[in-house]
Amino acid sequence: MAKRHRFLVGEDERSVEVDQTPDGVTVTLDEGDAVHLDVLEVQVPGTVSFFIDGRQQRAYVARRGGGYEVTIGERRFVIEAATGGRGRHVVGGAEDAPGQITAPLAGVVVEVRVAVGDELEAGTTVLVLEAMKMQNEVQIPYDGTITAIHAEAGENVDKGVLLVEYETAGEE
Repeated sequence: MAKRHRFLVGEDERSVEVDQTPDGVTVTLDEGDAVHLDVLEVQVPGTVSFFIDGRQQRAYVARRGGGYEVTIGERRFVIEAATGGRGRHVVGGAEDAPGQITAPLAGVVVEVRVAVGDELEAGTTVLVLEAMKMQNEVQIPYDGTITAIHAEAGENVDKGVLLVEYETAGEE
């Protein structure tokens, strides 16, 4: 199953979908074209070798504060989890853009209570997330219609991962 993540690269918020296949890993950046990577066994901690377009590449990954510093060749990127910003609304402890519901904390999805097409009132629980033996109800902050569900029961999710998308109904 593909996993979606939101990251800040510099000042830019990016969406990344990673899907592990029998042949390697497929990565899609910002809804663009999928790129297939043949990932080699990691020999040195923090080093990842992979083939892309028939060329071997090597990435060096180091933890930096709450994020990572990734070096590929001469290029260096500082990557942090996207956790919200100005103009966002608080949902269960996380700040989300209207139309998106992200995981307010890392945990396991226990139950998804909605389906695509459901019309919901603000405050309706969309899923239950378990963290540290506590079950947390994640709610929709505005009236809206569910357009996509990116999580399923039993899935481990990180804080800030996109769980549900919806179209708002009226003024926010």
